[in-house]
Amino acid sequence: MLRQLVYRSRATHKMSTSDIDKIVEDSVPFNAQNNVTGLLLFDGEFFFQVLEGDGNVIHGLFEHLKNDRRHTNIVKVLDTACAKREFGKWHLRTLILNPQNNCYWLPSDLSVRRDSRVFSLLNSFATGRWRSCVSAEEKASVNCSVFTKAVTIEPYPSSDIQFAYQPIVDTQTRGVSSYEALLRNSKGRYPELILADLPEQQRYEFDLASKRIAITQGAKLLQTGQSLSVNLLPGAITQNKHIVSQLLSFLQEAGLKPEQLILEITESEMVKESDAFFAVIEDIRAAGIRLSLDDFGAGYAGLTLLADLMPDKIKLDRAITNGIHESGPRQAILHSVFEFANATGSHLIVEGVETFEEWLWLNNAGVRKFQGYLFARPQLNGASAISFDARLLIHSE
Repeated sequence: MLRQLVYRSRATHKMSTSDIDKIVEDSVPFNAQNNVTGLLLFDGEFFFQVLEGDGNVIHGLFEHLKNDRRHTNIVKVLDTACAKREFGKWHLRTLILNPQNNCYWLPSDLSVRRDSRVFSLLNSFATGRWRSCVSAEEKASVNCSVFTKAVTIEPYPSSDIQFAYQPIVDTQTRGVSSYEALLRNSKGRYPELILADLPEQQRYEFDLASKRIAITQGAKLLQTGQSLSVNLLPGAITQNKHIVSQLLSFLQEAGLKPEQLILEITESEMVKESDAFFAVIEDIRAAGIRLSLDDFGAGYAGLTLLADLMPDKIKLDRAITNGIHESGPRQAILHSVFEFANATGSHLIVEGVETFEEWLWLNNAGVRKFQGYLFARPQLNGASAISFDARLLIHSE
């Protein structure tokens, strides 16, 4: 199957015209033999390359190119099947850009449709967009550390239901901003399995009732300025007329203020919700309790839900986080959601951060709140210690 793969990268050193000629010289024999065509743009610092050919060949070539020491910060922008080649005349065509140029100056013999995706990408690159990466200088200047001790609390008495707690880390303040309470039972089953065994109405009643345990136990972890996040099904909000008073009662028993509680509502579960749901949300907000849109990017409601709910916090799903330092589309999503959050006063939390490379790119993009195994795993009846030092991780690479 014919595929088109586009990537961008950053030169590891200053490149001369002869250096670019050497890249062509190294590439053309393989490309000609394997019927690979494409285009290479260079602006003095960044590369942008389009590769076309058989899918297996293109993917193998890309893995090879990732190991080329002449460039770094390699980000895959596009990898898709295509009906025909855009650059079928060239096994590798190179164009040198300068900051004053844009793609409308392309040579007449380069016939790329102006309504095509590739033309749009070429234009974006030539005009300076989508070049976010971590330079060697930026990497060397990163100085972030977070250290916390482990905390253990006694299990909630006479209950099969317990909670594991995972910290949400603020790297700007270098500490824990909040903890998320994650439902568990004595057999270690996860929330979706526990709730799936219950009929719908009973599921909603159980979901709300379990928050008494989550709040009571979570309160024992909190220090000054910290909050507690609990997940709540939308149905539990709309099916209980006394939900606000019950939540306030739980908080009072635990000695917490309303503003210390954050209700996390999953995007995928909100698609079917009606005006009644949003009416109750207003009552919850009026009581001082805050709202977070959980797993954003994993559901189907999308940006419309952001506009309607206007959450205090947006938690970007781990599916977007995974490999974000190498994925152009994921980076574009992050930038868009981050811009929305900044424009509306929401706080962006990125979930599922598991590698230092992911954190480094996100930190460079301006994100400051993270949740993931890189910092700490959920711990039943307590919170794990955190030992995170960016400088040590950089030097260990």
